[in-house]
Amino acid sequence: MASSPMISEQYARYVLPIIRKTWDAAANAPSGFEGLFGMETSNASVEYSQGMGGTGLVQKYNSDDAEGEPAAIKHSSFDQLYEKTFTHDEYADIMSIERKLFDDDQSRIIRQRAQSFGNKFNATIAYHKASVFNNAFSASYVGGDAVALCSASHPLSKRNATTWSNAGSTAFSYAAVTATQQAGLDMDDDKSLPIPVIYDTLIVPNALRAKALEIVNAQAKPGTANNDANALQEDRPLQMIVSPWLSDANNWFMVDSRMAPQHLLWFWRVAPEVDLDPSSKFYLRADYRGYMRFSYGWDDARWIYGHEVA
Repeated sequence: MASSPMISEQYARYVLPIIRKTWDAAANAPSGFEGLFGMETSNASVEYSQGMGGTGLVQKYNSDDAEGEPAAIKHSSFDQLYEKTFTHDEYADIMSIERKLFDDDQSRIIRQRAQSFGNKFNATIAYHKASVFNNAFSASYVGGDAVALCSASHPLSKRNATTWSNAGSTAFSYAAVTATQQAGLDMDDDKSLPIPVIYDTLIVPNALRAKALEIVNAQAKPGTANNDANALQEDRPLQMIVSPWLSDANNWFMVDSRMAPQHLLWFWRVAPEVDLDPSSKFYLRADYRGYMRFSYGWDDARWIYGHEVA
């Protein structure tokens, strides 16, 4: 008995598992800046985050009040800083697979196409993560306090217009790195109490990679003939991230890797997915639709210090 011919709809669904396995691995591969973003899932169209000010110090407790009764414990108070709204954007693309590739058992070509398609989504994620740094000095990309991520004009709080800075313009060097670390250690919160911020991660473009490696990996103080210790390897040893997605060859950043995920947020409304496009007409080819929906940003900027170098 002759077998029934395969119709286009059937071949399209047979190919889907091959595409999905390869596409998922490519789309969800590490995209850079791992560990710096606080990765969250979202079930709403919009998410909100609220920066919180310092709580001050714990007050001494007097067990009795003036009338010999137990004294009330004072409540902690803190200023609400600035609210950040995260509105998710959609990203979608289509890949086509011709039926003849299935008929001719060209699974290798199908996988290659799927990998390239997944790489496109992965590159898009990397691009948007890097945009936080590429736009860090731009007044067109602001946080909840209405100034750029790296700025000398951050207000302390809604009630205190005193400004603080996490922006410089010093060229990359060992001395500039240690000075930036010191600036983090000297930071205060909105109640003028030390935080402090420990900038333990360098973020540099490809052009500064070699110099960054010298600074990070040196056993002694780089660029000197003496045996002074490399101060950057004490306490929390300095780490580095080199990204080809950073668009300026001279700008560089330092980040507190423990503080960053608390304030640099990424919300997945829909994580990357691929499926047979329901609108596919099956004209001897099938269309596969990749889709993702996300938002990202920050609710406080103390986790980073950036240098915009002319």
